[in-house]
Amino acid sequence: MRALWLVRRNLTHHPGGDTTQILQTAAALRSIGLDVVTTDAAAPDFAGFDVVHLFHLDRLWENEFHARRIRRSRVPAVLSPIYWPADEFDRAARAGVQGFLARVLGSGPYQSARLAQRQALHCIQTASLRTLSFRSLRFRAAARFLLDSVRVILPNSFAEKSIISRRFGVERSAVIVPNAADAGLFSPDPAAPRAARSVLCVGRIEPRKNQLALIRALREMDVSLTLVGGAGRFSASYLQRCRREANASVRFSGPLSHDQLAAHYRRAAVHACVSWYETPGLSSLEAGLCGCRLVVTPGGCTREYFGEDAEYAEPGDVESIRAAIARALAAPQRSALAQRIAREFTWEAAARQTLEAYQLALR
Repeated sequence: MRALWLVRRNLTHHPGGDTTQILQTAAALRSIGLDVVTTDAAAPDFAGFDVVHLFHLDRLWENEFHARRIRRSRVPAVLSPIYWPADEFDRAARAGVQGFLARVLGSGPYQSARLAQRQALHCIQTASLRTLSFRSLRFRAAARFLLDSVRVILPNSFAEKSIISRRFGVERSAVIVPNAADAGLFSPDPAAPRAARSVLCVGRIEPRKNQLALIRALREMDVSLTLVGGAGRFSASYLQRCRREANASVRFSGPLSHDQLAAHYRRAAVHACVSWYETPGLSSLEAGLCGCRLVVTPGGCTREYFGEDAEYAEPGDVESIRAAIARALAAPQRSALAQRIAREFTWEAAARQTLEAYQLALR
């Protein structure tokens, strides 16, 4: 079977959790015999492929045009939505001019305005107007069109499937494809001592990831905090705010290699991801594999992955974050969580489920 994957143009230039998800799942599929070809071309040739795989329900400045071509060609297509509504984040924490517009317009109209902005930039970058359509300037209409253009969706959770159905009113066949972590890279080391009152946070430093609230929550606690990651796109000023408010117990390490990251996970007592939402957050899966106790956001599909094996912190409430960190520091190590992640949330499992989705699309 040959699959053509249509990925974002900056997948490796501006890496994120989706970069890991896409590259690792592609590698796992190739290991079981599928021919997976990735492209960021604006109008790739679909000839010779059994299925076309799109990513990101909300990257409609790219994907609405792909959907038009898919409909004309009648090639079977599937979509990994990697989606969660940003309404709460838009209202409470989106920064700068974008945040002002989100609060003035409301989340729905803001998403359409943001899509129009991204569509205009995309046309300039590609020196072409062919991706432009009236529908591509209206977020909900474009999202419904994209969903109607594919045969199967591959959400990361039942919660994501449900919220897509409720929000867009489109029912599609779905195969749940778990997000995953590599147990070969990330595993506990019983011989490595953990710093008893240490907190680690891995992720791009940006308003949605909410590191500033974590810094504020830990300011009066006797704990060390290490932030791993660089500034997200358009978030250099947010990183500077974090640095200004950080005290001597906060360390900024910048991006790290996988080996360095695994060493940090094995030393930390707690990994905290207090984002506004996650699906469910690769860093939490990696940290859990390495034996960290977890503090996570309730936003997104985290409860479906971590259940009772994590502490939950409301991202907009510093006291909630502080209390969740204190509970996690006082809790015993949870080896059951690492075992469950290693058993259920693997790239091999993601590949098997993806293949099942392809087979469903081809029926």
